[in-house]
Amino acid sequence: MNADMIAAWAVENGFHAMDTGNYRRHDNAGVITIEIKRMSFLLIDERQGLQPRLISRLFKDMSLTSGSGRLQGLLRDRNPNH
Repeated sequence: MNADMIAAWAVENGFHAMDTGNYRRHDNAGVITIEIKRMSFLLIDERQGLQPRLISRLFKDMSLTSGSGRLQGLLRDRNPNH
């Protein structure tokens, strides 16, 4: 994966561009922010009443074939029943 693919995925999944490389989405659980860096991205999961959860991944560790599935999996982890 690369920065363009992460950005495209973010927009397709309801994230709004804040500025270059930063995307944010609000839902009932809280706020998710994606910060795209030069060689990685950082996902910040801020749920109400809990400490923020930070997840960082290098682009090289996200394969092209399953990258979007892995990103979706990071969001599925927000389910409070897990």
